[in-house]
Amino acid sequence: MKSTVLVAAVAVACAVIASAAHAQSGKLGAYTGTVTVSGSEIEKHSKTDFRATIKVSLPVASRNEGSTRAEADDVDKPSATATITQWELEARNASPDSDGKITSWKCSLVAPIDVPMNASGALDVDHRTKKHSMFVALVSTKPIPLKCVNSRSGPYKKTEAVSLFFGTSEPDLMPANALPYTDPARLAAKYKLVPASAMKGRYGPVDMEWDLRLDK
Repeated sequence: MKSTVLVAAVAVACAVIASAAHAQSGKLGAYTGTVTVSGSEIEKHSKTDFRATIKVSLPVASRNEGSTRAEADDVDKPSATATITQWELEARNASPDSDGKITSWKCSLVAPIDVPMNASGALDVDHRTKKHSMFVALVSTKPIPLKCVNSRSGPYKKTEAVSLFFGTSEPDLMPANALPYTDPARLAAKYKLVPASAMKGRYGPVDMEWDLRLDK
């Protein structure tokens, strides 16, 4: 899907990670927990509704009196698993076929499924303002099974790689949106992300809820 390419490209922009930070990340602990996301990806001739619960671990790369940063830059080993409970696609061709009719199709998830996902992004905790901001993009390491119906040819099955994301704002939005916290060792929030830049026109509002705890 185009969305997989988009999210992967955005992830590269947001994950500027130094090798020295990686060397420290195992010693400083990690923010681990769950994130739920639900929303829609909207393109000119298609719409995908999705819902998932993500288990994720973001290793702490650096910490000082003023701030903490946790980062993910998966290559060989996924640091997240998504339980996808909804993936519904409706799409059509841009123009009519030779008979003047437009072909359309619908696809939906065969059944809820757990999918390992590569994560890329960062979480920033500002101890002075007591706020946190983040953006993490995820791309599945294996495709999910879908059952589909084509308006011309009828039922069929397919598999498709998927992508998700969560955070307070897109990585190229400066300054980034930040949410308050009461305890830096537990970051919990409900948030609706309304894309404003790179993802505007590709995603509708995405509802999110996360509970991340610092494990040392």
